[in-house]
Amino acid sequence: MKKILIGCLFVSIFANAQFTFKGTINNYPNKRVIIKLNKSLDGIVIGNLTTDANGKFSLPVKENYTGVVEMSLFDAKKNYSFLADNSNIDFQAEITADGDLEVSNPGNLINYKYKDFINYEIKNGDILSQLKLIKNWYNPKDEFYKSLDKEITNISSTKKIDIDNYPFLNYYVEAMKLVKDSEANPTQKSLNSLLNHFKNSGEYFETSGLGKSLIYNYLNISSSLASSSSKTQAEWQEKFDHSIENLLNEVDTETDRGQNILAVTINFLNTYELKDLLTKYMKKAESLTCKITPELSEVIYVNNSIKEGGKVPNIKFTRKLNGKYSSLYDLKNKYKLILVWASWCGHCQHEMPRVKEFYENFKKSGGEIIGLAVDYDENDWKNAIKELPWLNDSDLLYWDSQFVKELNISGTPTLILVDSNNKILKISSKISEISKEIK
Repeated sequence: MKKILIGCLFVSIFANAQFTFKGTINNYPNKRVIIKLNKSLDGIVIGNLTTDANGKFSLPVKENYTGVVEMSLFDAKKNYSFLADNSNIDFQAEITADGDLEVSNPGNLINYKYKDFINYEIKNGDILSQLKLIKNWYNPKDEFYKSLDKEITNISSTKKIDIDNYPFLNYYVEAMKLVKDSEANPTQKSLNSLLNHFKNSGEYFETSGLGKSLIYNYLNISSSLASSSSKTQAEWQEKFDHSIENLLNEVDTETDRGQNILAVTINFLNTYELKDLLTKYMKKAESLTCKITPELSEVIYVNNSIKEGGKVPNIKFTRKLNGKYSSLYDLKNKYKLILVWASWCGHCQHEMPRVKEFYENFKKSGGEIIGLAVDYDENDWKNAIKELPWLNDSDLLYWDSQFVKELNISGTPTLILVDSNNKILKISSKISEISKEIK
């Protein structure tokens, strides 16, 4: 009976952990690590860990996954990518004096192969061309000339790294090249190459961590080409709109990919406040009669809710604020002002004295401010809120914070004024605009 139970336990553990992502960062003890997988063109947090005294951490990934694993350290502004092919990753690294991550052991075969490939490309690209230029400045009889000539010969004779046996690596390299080429050459040819990629690439497009960059490149190039050939704003908008229509027709919005590309497009239009186009493509999304992907469904919901006249969602706090408020709806004030900010945000620091001045009378009129910080470092956040008299919270996940998605935040500061029924009265980046709504 014991053997059967042990066997069942082993099978259960194996079934629940497809592979393990772990690492040792030698000079990074007792510090946070955030791990994300890329799914449906978005990074999903699967681990918020703390390294041990030796800088080690380990995270079981409980699903079959081929794609990019992103790791964030320090202030979460630095992301490091590892390629995952559903096999264990066990890397070794250390933090350099400049604050970068220097990886000595990439962790598994696909990451070793990627490291070798990148080294080959760098040496046979910029380094080789620079060495040849430098060599021209020396006499063939010079020892340094001979050393240069030897290194040039060594690099030139190095066999190209074969990555054909690594399908995801092959895709990733090609997609990365397309990202760089389309950024460097914003032409109709690049637009066509991007469109062809969206239509014909396999499932790695969604998990590579590059999909959103490729879509943004398409939209930015479309906008640029429309601008260069237009005399009026209306003409530009018409041409830009035509390019978006062409994209969505080609990828087919009744497919998962088409809907996820539509979701990214809507967020792009919202970020740049292109209201007419945003309204059009929101209506397009809402009119779909097929099954809607969760990603597009969330975008529709958030864009319909987070606007003046909409109802703010019930944001859950990470702890009980003032010992009694677990969520936004627990506050029954006449007015609530949601202040989305960050300790590192210069514009926030500029606005904060005005917010403090506003708060005294706002509090007397039955209002309360709830500060939600897009922060990562706990000490920075705690130091920043010492002088703030209102309620404050942060899950310390930077732009991966849940409230960022729920409130459709694209920049800081963002101020959202709601009434006692949680109806949104005003959204602004300036407290002066908010104060006009208080009666």
